[in-house]
Amino acid sequence: MLLLSHSLFNIAVRYQSHIQQWMKTLSEDLHPSHLDDEELVRRASFAVRNGAVRALSYDPYEHTLEARVHDVSSAVVTVHLVDEQITCSCPEKRLCRHCLAVIFSLYMQKFSLSEWLQEWRLKKTEQLSILANERTPEGWNAIVQSTFNAVSGDWSWKERYYIDSSINQMKQKLKKFMPFEREWQPLYDVYTRTMLLRLLFEVSEELNENLFRATIQTDIEDMQHQLITLSNKPRLFAADPFYDALVLHVRHIVYDLKTMDDLRFNLLHAFWVIMLTEKGRREKEYEYLLEIKNFDNDIFRAFFCVLLKKPDELREIADKIHPSQMPEWMHLAKLAKEQDDLTSLTIILHAMRPHIFDYVNSHLSAWNRSLFVSKLYALYKNIDMPDEEREQLFWQFGSFGVRAYSDFLIDQQRYQDWVALHHRFESTLDYAESCGMKTILQEAPEAVLPFYHVLALSEVRERNRHNYKQAVRIWKKMKSAAKKSGKTDYWNLYVSEIQTKYRRLRALQEEIQKGNLPL
Repeated sequence: MLLLSHSLFNIAVRYQSHIQQWMKTLSEDLHPSHLDDEELVRRASFAVRNGAVRALSYDPYEHTLEARVHDVSSAVVTVHLVDEQITCSCPEKRLCRHCLAVIFSLYMQKFSLSEWLQEWRLKKTEQLSILANERTPEGWNAIVQSTFNAVSGDWSWKERYYIDSSINQMKQKLKKFMPFEREWQPLYDVYTRTMLLRLLFEVSEELNENLFRATIQTDIEDMQHQLITLSNKPRLFAADPFYDALVLHVRHIVYDLKTMDDLRFNLLHAFWVIMLTEKGRREKEYEYLLEIKNFDNDIFRAFFCVLLKKPDELREIADKIHPSQMPEWMHLAKLAKEQDDLTSLTIILHAMRPHIFDYVNSHLSAWNRSLFVSKLYALYKNIDMPDEEREQLFWQFGSFGVRAYSDFLIDQQRYQDWVALHHRFESTLDYAESCGMKTILQEAPEAVLPFYHVLALSEVRERNRHNYKQAVRIWKKMKSAAKKSGKTDYWNLYVSEIQTKYRRLRALQEEIQKGNLPL
């Protein structure tokens, strides 16, 4: 039976030497570099800090303590203090977190559990420091893996903000093992980040990719800057094994995994465009890619066709473009342009054209459509296209290509078609002016008279003084266009008809008088 005088503190004092020996044995048997051991110690210490351990009974003659550990499901732990034996009611066969929590609770009655934990975890730091100094891909892999294992065990039930915080902690820990020599630091940075990306991609397949997408996307963008830094440094002879290992890591991410196709493509693009620039290595990688069985993502093959300037193979792949892959094909188009490869650029853009409307209207959010069309048309300007095909391109753009189509029509001096375009898409005056209306007014002022008329009447229909003022502002512009085109009589007759038609709108009549519209 548990006597009131026999608190956990009193029990700990009586069996102090046994508990110290027990903790020494645990320190030797458990190692922080082992995921299971790290998880066991972490969960046991968490239980202690949260007051989950409660003494149930103590037999001073049998030297036996019973305690309850409140967990997801409570467990009863029996401790034989002299024999240093312990059992638990839970199904776990080996040392469990409940048993360890009770031992920790006894220890912290007399000693500092925090100091013990700190000293215990130093063993991992010492081991990882040795691995860091070995300068081998295997050693650096182990550093990242160990750091990752220490925080990722309970991600399956955590929110995104917690996961993001854990990843940032990992990055900070990895910096502690960065080589002292400056010439090694860029490679260490790229290598460990790549290994971490590999682990994040893998865990995203097991859990929910949405928990990791934003972080992975940001890391890949940062990786581009890191790769540029590394590429601008003299390459160390001893670094060759790391470059070979990086190729293998990228291969695994890009070719073996199935999640987030767009981000895997971005990673491939970053490495093989910025850092892995040797033609021989690229040829070898392309051959490897062709030999992979059951790999049907042609965009990756097309990427190497652009890099290696293989137009025939590229044309064959481009004929099978799917609308959902348009961003990746746009990346390839940009790459072809950067390499001054007009042949590849032309092949890609001709293949993309039939899919633009579908992609813009079905796959893009509304606020991204205009920007996408603008960037895409900037690429089309670099290739030769018959006027008929270029017009078909603008119809693919729809309303999001009005600005680009406007520029084309002005270049072609097709001013009436320009006006018809803005009629069709009901452009505002400000938007029309941003699309080159000034040029139309200079070259064919009579062409815009109907457009001004439609805009002014749309303001009148609102039936309030503010809109009447807007209508008069438009009519003033229309007056200038009529004067410039020599249509004075037409204009005065037009103003007279407007005044007659809207004679009952006293406020409008007042604004017309103020505007001095007749010529």
